[in-house]
Formats: sequence, structure tokens, C-alpha cells
Amino acid sequence: MTKIGSSNYLSRRQLLQAGAGAAALGIMAKGSAFAQSPATELLVTGGGGDFGTYLQKAYYDGFEAASGIKVSPQPYKGLAELKAMVEAKAWGQADVLLCSAGDAAIAEKLGLSEPLDFSAIKTDDFLKGAVGKNYFLTNVASSVLAWNTDAIKAGSEPKTWVDFFNPANSAPRGLFKNWNQTFEIALLGAGVPMDKLYPLDAELALKTLSDIRDTIRWYEGGAQSQQMLGGGEVDMAMLWVNRADGLVTDGKPVKYLNTNTVLDGDAIVIPAGHPNKDKAMKFAVYMATPEPQARLTAFTPLGPSNTKAAPLIDPAKLAATATAPEFAATNRFQDFAWLAENGDKLTEMFNKWLLG
Repeated sequence: MTKIGSSNYLSRRQLLQAGAGAAALGIMAKGSAFAQSPATELLVTGGGGDFGTYLQKAYYDGFEAASGIKVSPQPYKGLAELKAMVEAKAWGQADVLLCSAGDAAIAEKLGLSEPLDFSAIKTDDFLKGAVGKNYFLTNVASSVLAWNTDAIKAGSEPKTWVDFFNPANSAPRGLFKNWNQTFEIALLGAGVPMDKLYPLDAELALKTLSDIRDTIRWYEGGAQSQQMLGGGEVDMAMLWVNRADGLVTDGKPVKYLNTNTVLDGDAIVIPAGHPNKDKAMKFAVYMATPEPQARLTAFTPLGPSNTKAAPLIDPAKLAATATAPEFAATNRFQDFAWLAENGDKLTEMFNKWLLG
């Protein structure tokens, strides 16, 4: 997956176990817990590979030129690592985390992140649902309905999630092995209106999944989802938009819809109590501006969270994102705060269903 991370909504017990000792996570690898990055350097955790290159070109290079502060990319860190870092005051690990919006919402709830200074950020320019108290989304991703055109001929393709979840269709379907995102699209498949998704009706989501249980092929990562759909193991699938678009770009027999689906994305977080929070906040202010967000969309079909970025993007590139004008009104963000409050219960229900 090209998105930085995907929240698994760790339970409180899992977080306590994961954060029981900083050394267990290698959080002290750089020496003293109180070590900090130099004044002219910012340690930022994010994605690697191609996406790391996109982040460098879209954000890091421009911030360094504007501020004189060099961004040093660090390996991706999720919620468990953030908890360990904050508890150990291991400031030499990261000044800023770029993580999933779900993790950012939980970090805010648990007091693991710093409140952002929104007097310096024009939140009125952001899409509704893209801003919390301690984070904002730096890009917008979507989970799209995609199908293999060799298996499903023109005229028979699924047009909605209701079609996708139709139990009369015995075609194999690919789904993300996680309640997060999967419950939302299952409810859309049950006919729940987009504006009535929350609070999630988990029982109805599980019933909808049960109705097609024998046809589900689960995946646990973006590359696996691409192999399943592009290789013909499944006829249709829920795919992250960048993965679906990558298949199309590579000439695979795949088409997808960027409408009527839920949105998530990557978010910026400053660890709670970090002594470099002022320097980190400068980076946050820069990431909130439209120009670097527009540059990211030039590389990958992740839309901007700042609406002022849209006019700066090549229309053909923007059209591949869920934030394109023709699609935006049909989609909605996940309710990250609600998910952070209820994730433990949903995790338990989903895991029990999987064992059923």
C-alpha cells in the first residue's frame, strides 16, 4: 500500500503490552532517552520505497528550502511505537510522525500527541472531517470498488457496493482482513446511506459479510490485493485507490470506481511533551499549505486535504482521486473520533466472527 500506514486500532491491552518497555521496541537504539535532533534537523517518520521518494519531493525538499531545516526520514512508526517513545521520552526517535488518521485519532484520545497550533493553519480551507485537535490529514485516500475486466465484461460490472455484496453473485471477492474500512463498505453494501454510516451497525456489517462469506478472499496488504485482482484470483475487490490506479497504469485488466466510498488518509502527529514541538509545528504548518499537497498528488492518486490545492493540480491527476469535484460529494471521511472510541469493541467482534 502506498499510503503511509493503516491503523489496526490496537486495543488498550495490546497498547499496554507493546509499550511495557521501550527497549522491547528498540526505542532506545540511538542512546539516551533525552537525546534530541539538532536545531537544523527534523526527524520525520513516514513511508519508504516509492512513497518515501514522493514525500521527499512533495514535502521535505520544499520545507528544507523554505526553513533551512533538513528533514531526515525515519522508519514508519505506528501507535505502539509512539506510546513507547512518549513514555520513555525517547525524543531522538522522531520529531514528527506521519501515520494513519486512525492512529492519529487514538493518539489524541490517549494523550500521546501535542495539540496543534491552529492559529497558524487555515482549517477553513480543509475538507470537512480532515482535522482533529491534535492532527490533520496531509492527504486523502479512498477504498474503491475495483474489478477485473477479463472476468467481468462491460455491462455486467458492479456499479455500487450493493452490487458487490449481492449474495446471489458467487464470484470471488477480495476484502481487507480488518473491520476498519471493511465494516463501512459492508454497511454501504447493505444499503445504509452514506450520511447514516455512524454510529456503525456492527451486527449488520457482520451479517452482510456472512451472506457472502464463502466467496471472500482476504488480503492483509496492498501488494497482496493487487496480485489477487490483477492476477485473476478474485473477480472484484475493495482496493486502496493508489493500488487500483497502479494496476490500471501497469496495463492490467482492471477498472475501478472512485465514488460512494469512505475516505481516510495519512495524518501528522507531534509526540506529546516533545521538546522540539515548536520546530515540528513549523513543519506541520508547511504540510498544511496547498502547494506541497498538490505536488504529492502529481505522483500518486492521493488527493489533497486542503481544498486550495485542487486548482494547482493537473486535472488528469486530480481526476484519479476521490477528492476530484465530480466524486467528492458522493464520498465521506471515516468518523475517526468515533472509531477511536469504539475500536476495541469492533476488533473483538470482528475477530470472533473470523473464528466463527
